[in-house]
Amino acid sequence: MLCDCARGHLLLQCYIDYDVCWLPLLQVIKLISKVIADFANGEISQASSLFDTSITLQQYLDKSFYKTASLIAASCRSSAVFSGMGELEKQAMYDYGKHLGLAFQVVDDILDFTQTAEQLGKPQGQDLASGNLTAPVIFALRRSPELESIIQSEFTENDALQQALELVNSAGGIQAARDLAEAEADLARRALTCVRDCPAKRSLELMVDYVLDRIH
Repeated sequence: MLCDCARGHLLLQCYIDYDVCWLPLLQVIKLISKVIADFANGEISQASSLFDTSITLQQYLDKSFYKTASLIAASCRSSAVFSGMGELEKQAMYDYGKHLGLAFQVVDDILDFTQTAEQLGKPQGQDLASGNLTAPVIFALRRSPELESIIQSEFTENDALQQALELVNSAGGIQAARDLAEAEADLARRALTCVRDCPAKRSLELMVDYVLDRIH
C-alpha cells in the first residue's frame, strides 16, 4: 500500500514538473506554427493581388500582418510566456508586437518612395513596379484616377513608373501613410499600459520611437 502511494506521488510530481517545464514551450511552439502559416497566407495574398487597384486598406493591413507583424507579435508574446507573465500581459505584449510590426511595415513601404536607390539598396518604387500596392499607393488611388489607369496598364508606357511615383506623392499618399504609421505606433504604446514601469518597458517604448524616426 505504501509502495502504491509512493508511486502515485511520483507520477503526480512528474506530471506537475512536466506541466511547469513544458507548457510554456508548447505555447511558444504553437505561436511559431501560426507564424509559419501566416507567412504563407501573406505570400499567397500578395501574389493574388498584384496590380489590383481595388485592394482595400484592410486587405493591405492583413497582408502586412501575415508577412511581418505576426512574427513580431509572436516573439513579444513568447517573451511574456517565458517570463511567467499573466494572460493580460501576454495579450498586451502580443498586441504591442502586432502594432509595432504594422508600423514598421508601413514605414518600410513609405521609404520605397522617399529614399534614393543608393539608400534603399534597390531601385526606388520597386514594390510598385512589381504590382505590389502598398499603403502610399492605396491612399493615393482614392484621389487619382490617373494613377489607377497607369497601374492597370502595368507600366507599359515609357516613364510610366516615374509618373506613378510622382502621383503617389502629389495625391497625398505618402503623408496619409505616415499618419497610418503614427496611428499603429500609438496603438503599440497603448498596449504597454498594463505593463509595470521598468527599464524593459522603456526600451519597448523607445523601439516604437526608433521605427518612426526612419520617416522623420
